[in-house]
Order: sequence, then C-alpha cells, then structure tokens
Amino acid sequence: MTLQVTAVTTPEEFQEAKAIRLRVFHEEQGFDPVLEFDEHDDEPSTIHFLGKDDEQDQYVAVGRVLLDEAARSAKIGRVAVLQECRGKSYGAALMEGMERHIRDRVDSFKLSAQFDKKGFYEKCGYQRTSDEIHLDEGVPHCWMVKAAKP
Repeated sequence: MTLQVTAVTTPEEFQEAKAIRLRVFHEEQGFDPVLEFDEHDDEPSTIHFLGKDDEQDQYVAVGRVLLDEAARSAKIGRVAVLQECRGKSYGAALMEGMERHIRDRVDSFKLSAQFDKKGFYEKCGYQRTSDEIHLDEGVPHCWMVKAAKP
C-alpha cells in the first residue's frame, strides 16, 4: 500500500484533517477536543498535510507544520494515523512526505513527541534535545530535533 502525502489546499481537505485529529487525539487518546485546535491552525505559515491510502482511496493520516522561515526551522505536530491503518509504515511515510515538502526552506525540524512515541520518531531520524520531560494535557512529552539536510 502506498501513502500519498499532500499539503491541504481546500476547506474540505482541512475538514478531513480535523476529523482524523479528533478521532485519534480525542476519541482514542482522550485529549480535550477544545484544545486540539488552536490559533496556529489558521496562521498563513502553517501547512497542514494529509496522507491518503491509494488502495483504499481514503485519508488515513494527518500532520501539521508550523513554518518559521526567518529562523529556518519547522515544528512538526499533530501527527496521527488512524488506528486501523497503523503497522503499514504510514507514519514514517507521512513524516518523510512532510519533511520533503519543506526541506529546502528550513535547516531543522523539531517536535514535541509523546514520550511513549519517541521510538517512532527516533526511527525517523529524530534525537532528543535533552532528558527533560514536559507535560501536555498531563501526558509526558519530550523535545526532539532533526537536521533538514543530513
């Protein structure tokens, strides 16, 4: 199966992205739905991505990039794959697709990973910035970084 990763360009695609985020972060993981969407979602420098399973012809993954071109950095977040579609390397394909889309505009990627998901990000080439752990809605997270051009 192949995952096509594209930037969101229409209101309909953004609704698809929001639906996946709610399914994964609220329904599955119990995060507050009110806090799931923030001011960054509507900023002009934010790029939302969708991953579409070509065989199923449906969106199954989502991610968001907060681009800071002045600092040449990007914060990746809101990365999610529908539960029934995990184990197919879609998460890695989504990360690679988002990174490829913005790689020429930044020097580094950073993210705040749920601590129990840090192994996934390590497999994608990210490294922890320190041993510090911070809480986001009561869930342990750690900061991770990756050079845009290894």
